[in-house]
Formats: sequence, structure tokens, C-alpha cells
Amino acid sequence: MQGCHLLFWIGLLAVAAPGCFSSKWAMDHEDYRNKYERPYSDNDGKKWNRMARQMVDARHVANDSGFYIGGAGSNFRQNPAGGAEVGVTNYTRPWLSTKLALAGQVNSGAADAFVGVNTAVHVSTPTRVAPFIGAGLFGGVDVATAIDSLTNEETTSTKFLGAVYPEAGVHVWLNGRTRLSASASYWMTTSNHDREFWYYGLGLTFGFGPEGRSTESGELIRENEFVNRLLDEREQRETSAISLTSGLVDGANDKHEQSRPDEEPDQEPSNEVLETEGFRSPSTFDDISPNSPLLLPPPPNSRALPPQGLPVYVEPPND
Repeated sequence: MQGCHLLFWIGLLAVAAPGCFSSKWAMDHEDYRNKYERPYSDNDGKKWNRMARQMVDARHVANDSGFYIGGAGSNFRQNPAGGAEVGVTNYTRPWLSTKLALAGQVNSGAADAFVGVNTAVHVSTPTRVAPFIGAGLFGGVDVATAIDSLTNEETTSTKFLGAVYPEAGVHVWLNGRTRLSASASYWMTTSNHDREFWYYGLGLTFGFGPEGRSTESGELIRENEFVNRLLDEREQRETSAISLTSGLVDGANDKHEQSRPDEEPDQEPSNEVLETEGFRSPSTFDDISPNSPLLLPPPPNSRALPPQGLPVYVEPPND
């Protein structure tokens, strides 16, 4: 038993060793690249300190999901079992991941083959080589059909298999978007025969990245996305305010221009001349205008009253 465990971990480290000491291992992931693509400092101390952080930092996968495929097998001396699964893995935090997969298992201990759902939760370090612990659940069903050779009757039987298991293992990031995982779990099942056994798995998760990451209302978004959204909204508000102010000024100018008819191109100038009534002195034109009696001097030895509204002219008395 211990020898199998040792060979398992040695094989995993042999697979994970190539390229583990590169400081640019995750440049294929946009978030990691945005964080570490700036040039190194000329100061050797700062440069090597940053390179050391880059070699181990795997926090860029927060809120990312990937596709998972894997297989597993048991200690065949105790309870021969084997299976495969395909599903998705999601990181809600850099150190917390979940798995949901469609799984099939051939379990000789339960004497059947089961198809069901396997789910697990893992807590790991947010590093490139990340040991983890976790727990999971499996639920499967087996539908078998048998034909009685004597009566030629067909019978169908359905069996269920449930399991709960603690799990430990290690995740190794081959690059910023691909993760290799190895685990050992101890299954405790509902089977009546050999209910407990060790189950060893190896899986590959790929496709991690910000592409397709949802930022709808009510969902988590990254800090830089949140800041960019605020900046865009502020710019839109400023643009709207400038447009509104410009519209108000243009409207006021148009109204002012409309109040000046002498500058309106569509309004023809008026030929009417408005004159105010007033007094004027007699002129030579009055001599040829007999219809203007009020402007002629009164006859001698007489008194004349002008129309209402004009000053009264009274001849002084002769005596």
C-alpha cells in the first residue's frame, strides 16, 4: 500500500518538474500577463524577488472555469474498481475550487457498473504547485436487464450506489490555463460488499481564462473591470452634460435671433412708416392744401376753437 502511494507521488513530480522554475509560465493567461508583463527593475534584489513571486503565484485563476477530464482506479486487491469522468471545474477564490462531473464506474465490489454524478470541493494553496484537501460525493445508478432462459421472460433491476469520500492530492499548473491534478480518496459506499476502498485519480483541467467570464448584474467582477465600468459611466455623464449645456446655449441664441426681425431672412421688411401725432409749424405746402383749415391763421376779428386735443387760440380783444 505505501509503496503504491510513493510511486504515485514520484510519477506526479516527474510529470510536473519540467518548466516549474520559469517566471513566465502563465503569460498565456490575460490576467497574469497584465499583472507581470511590465519590465523588471534594474535593481537585482527587486528583480529576483519579483521572479520568485511569479514562479509560484497562481492567484490569477479566481472566478475562472475550465473543462475537466480524468480517470481513477482502486486498489484491485481490496476492491477492483475503475472509472472515468468529464465535467467542469470552477475557482470561486484562488484557493477554493469545485468540481462537477458526469462519472462512470465499474465496481466489482458492488458487482455492477454505475453512471452518475461526482462532485467535490478542494481547498488548496494559491500557488503553481498546490497541495489540496477536500471532500466529495458520488451518486450512481445501474440498470440491468436479465432474460430467463427457461421462461424467456425479461426482468429489469435497478441498483443505486452512493459514496462519500475525503480526498487529498496536488494540483500542478503546467501553464496559466492548464492544470494537472492527482488525488487519493477513501470511498465509503452504500454497497453491501467491500464498502470502503482507496480510489486514485488523475485528471487534466484546461481552458481556464477570462474569455467568456460573465459580468452580469449580481455576479462577481474583477476590480479592474469595475473601475473601467465606473470610468465609462462618468465619461458618459460628462458627455451628456456637455451636450445638454450646448443645446441650451444654442436654443437661447436661436430665440434671441428670432426676436430681431431685421435680421430674419424669411421675414420681408415692412414698408409702413408709423408716425406720431404732434404739432408742426405752417409751411408753404399748407397754402395748397385747403383741406387743412386747422393750420391756417384765424380770420381777423374772430375767435376760433380748435378741435379737442389741440391748444386753444384766442384772439386778444381790441378794446
